[in-house]
Amino acid sequence: MTVNSMRALRVLNMASKVQTSVSTSLPSVGPNAQFIRAMSSSSFPKCDPKDMFTSNYLGLPRLPIPELESSVKRLLETVKPISHRSEYKEMVEQAEEFLAGPGPKLQEELKKIDASHTGYPYSYIQPHWDAMYLGLRCPGPIHMSPFFKLTDDPNPEKMDQTGRAAAFIHGFAKWTRKILASELEPDLDPKGNPLCSTAFGLMYSSAKVPKPGMDEWFQDQSSRVVTVVCKGNLCSIEVLTEDGKLLDVAGIKSQLDAIQDMSPAEHPVPVLSMGDRDVWADMRAKLVEAGNEDALTAVDSGLLCLCLDEKAPGDLSELGQSVLVGDGAQRWADKQQLIAYPDGRMAINFEHSYGDGMGWARFIHEVMCEMEPGKTKLPKGVGPLPALPLHSDAPPPVKHEFVLTDEVKAGIESAAAEHKAAQASVETQVLSFDHFGKDEIKTWKVSPDAAIQMAYQVAYYQLHSEMPTVYESCATRKFHHGRTETIRSVTPESTKLVKTYFGEEGEEVLASEMANLLRTACARHTQVSRDASNGLGCDRHLLSLKKLAEKNDPDNVPALFTNPLYAKSGTFLVSTSNATSTPFIDIFGFGPVSTDGYGCGYLVRGDGITVNCTHFTNTESKSSKAIADAIESTLLSFQTIVKEADAESSDSDDE
Repeated sequence: MTVNSMRALRVLNMASKVQTSVSTSLPSVGPNAQFIRAMSSSSFPKCDPKDMFTSNYLGLPRLPIPELESSVKRLLETVKPISHRSEYKEMVEQAEEFLAGPGPKLQEELKKIDASHTGYPYSYIQPHWDAMYLGLRCPGPIHMSPFFKLTDDPNPEKMDQTGRAAAFIHGFAKWTRKILASELEPDLDPKGNPLCSTAFGLMYSSAKVPKPGMDEWFQDQSSRVVTVVCKGNLCSIEVLTEDGKLLDVAGIKSQLDAIQDMSPAEHPVPVLSMGDRDVWADMRAKLVEAGNEDALTAVDSGLLCLCLDEKAPGDLSELGQSVLVGDGAQRWADKQQLIAYPDGRMAINFEHSYGDGMGWARFIHEVMCEMEPGKTKLPKGVGPLPALPLHSDAPPPVKHEFVLTDEVKAGIESAAAEHKAAQASVETQVLSFDHFGKDEIKTWKVSPDAAIQMAYQVAYYQLHSEMPTVYESCATRKFHHGRTETIRSVTPESTKLVKTYFGEEGEEVLASEMANLLRTACARHTQVSRDASNGLGCDRHLLSLKKLAEKNDPDNVPALFTNPLYAKSGTFLVSTSNATSTPFIDIFGFGPVSTDGYGCGYLVRGDGITVNCTHFTNTESKSSKAIADAIESTLLSFQTIVKEADAESSDSDDE
């Protein structure tokens, strides 16, 4: 397949800077564009899709730079629980030297640099953030790409692999037309204020293309095809015509069934995308040299990538493992991947460099609302997907035939072996906690998210007899190009709770005292979370100051940043994220962010909690099963503590 008139968006990152280049042309979405616009009754600013990445069309504020003293204080708070007294004293002294010496100068320089930008970068952290996502050379699976498992259809007759996949593709294609018609409504916060929507413009027809040292973003907004991976083959199916007609669900299913009937690939090219990014970049360059550039571009241009797996996993833990790091011949790790299993279950593995959880959940919610009408409502202010004109007669699917040299064939074999080792390097355990959920936790007079964060800390201490470093992600989408900030969950209040829980703070305490410690720790966590969502966390800020200091004088970086405790405090032994936002997701997972840590993706429902736990198997002291069991027992013990505290209070009232 040849892709003509390529209109692409590329963001090229170099080691020293990040440059942005946006195409000035955009394909017509067909004669139905005016029809889509006519359907919309929402009053919100419109944005041409080609300007979605660059334009602040919602008038959002710029991400603030926190006060220097506040960030340093927050750092020290989180360092104290993980350090010895002498280590902590030394870091306090270095922090004081930093605040009295180079710190204020670096702060002012950072502010001036940030204020000087009217275009890219759109925040002070963005160059470092983009360079991290595109510059990391480790494989995307496990290390970079999180996933959502979609809920099963309540009608067993609809749990058909190609039928469900076809329905999702059909809805997703509509969602992309909504964007291209400038009719995608912005997400709103609880007060009705718009949230940043720039990432939506990159969530379709895009890919992360491997390049030596630094990958590139790629997008073809003119794409009308979907990429399909099956039996090691890479295929494309046309789901939209040039005049804007959408292939009906039956037509898409027929195309997918035809792809399933194809013979397996002798040398599965997709496995190359699963490995080290520099190795993949080298192999891709060799594929291009051999005459495969058009095929690779067609694959990257797909609205999304569908992976039709041949084997269905067993229980939820096996499924979580499969979505995180599945069959390398059945994936294309450079793109957003819809994974469909023979038993009808589906999941999405995300390319993380240009998007985050809340944005992914948005398109899932809209598409699934169309697939399962009546299950739940669309978000406030969001209209249904456009009713595009349909057709049923599409050209047959295109199977991309690759010219493979002996060197590339050897690379495929090597990549397959390395990916098999990667699959064995990580283990997944899904905790389906059905004893209670947020409805019960709210009766404890605490935030459900905060209570679960306290459970993580108690569970870790129970297994490892030390306080962990804990990361929780929070969105900063109230700001233009806002993505995430770190919630450092360990606080003096949570440390006191954990130590008292295990009897290390002196005499045994009454349940009422433990309940008060739990509430105090949760209240503190809620405040830290609120600060982070307002752009006032310490991690992004201190990283930017450190990078600036290294750039200015690499031989004289402030001691605060070279202290081993600084690195230790940011090496998170428990990496967590709460993706509760739509009822159409029932598992959320990702790999650990440190070699000896845990990854804990979780969802909180009214009557239950799901935690997807992961760990690397080469660390004997860690166990996903053990941490899942400890989280479960801790949550149950919290419930007991609160009930006993209420009983103590009742007895006191009776007296």
